[in-house]
Amino acid sequence: MPQTLRRATLIACSATAVLGLAACGPDNANSSSAAPAATSASAPASAAGSPAASASKPASSTAGLPNGTKLNAMLLPAAAIPQTLKLDAGGSKSTADGFNPPMSPTAVPAPKVCDVFNGTGWIGASGISAASFAQNNYVDESQDMFAQELDAFRGNDAQTVMADLKKAFTACHTYTVTQNGQHFTATVATQNLPGVGDEAIQATITSPDWTGGSTLVAARVGNIVVTTYDSDQRNTGTAGVALTKTLVKNVASAAH
Repeated sequence: MPQTLRRATLIACSATAVLGLAACGPDNANSSSAAPAATSASAPASAAGSPAASASKPASSTAGLPNGTKLNAMLLPAAAIPQTLKLDAGGSKSTADGFNPPMSPTAVPAPKVCDVFNGTGWIGASGISAASFAQNNYVDESQDMFAQELDAFRGNDAQTVMADLKKAFTACHTYTVTQNGQHFTATVATQNLPGVGDEAIQATITSPDWTGGSTLVAARVGNIVVTTYDSDQRNTGTAGVALTKTLVKNVASAAH
């Protein structure tokens, strides 16, 4: 098939259900996956050897963690985002001045975990519940998007989140995406990003049947995990890597 298929973007909420926040603004009918929208930070984990599936009782203390309001202030401002993209008001969410209660991780069925990487909220593949979070999305009329999210975790959960995401990327090296009743093979190429936070990984998702692609980045700064999603019809969303590096610097500066 010629490379003319526009890859639709799945819009997924973050850990909002616990605090009773509103659902995502954009219509999930635009999903490039047949699976339900993943719920970031509170979504189940991959069953593919994820430590989250067998974790012990979750840590309860939020001492020293920023709440959603503080995390929101660390997000990149509109002036730092390419001006072709506009803020999607419905995609701006946070835990505000509160914290989510501790939640035990569960496991997403292995056949479903790859679907989580088809859009925003993909940190849900880790299955670890965040204590607090903030996120927003910038989009254009062509469905190109840059989404950014910050999640603060209790105890050693941030390290576990990173380990689980890396395992999930490996498990999803090649997977099938269903769009408009058709099936397409997607490939995930990963690489570490040395010097970005305490640890960072980049994953680029492409298919010979799509125009463009998506680049996902996860970086840890102490107990905060930065995740971004850059989808572009003209390239593979690599601009998101530079934006993520700036975002990580914002977080590191605010955290010290």
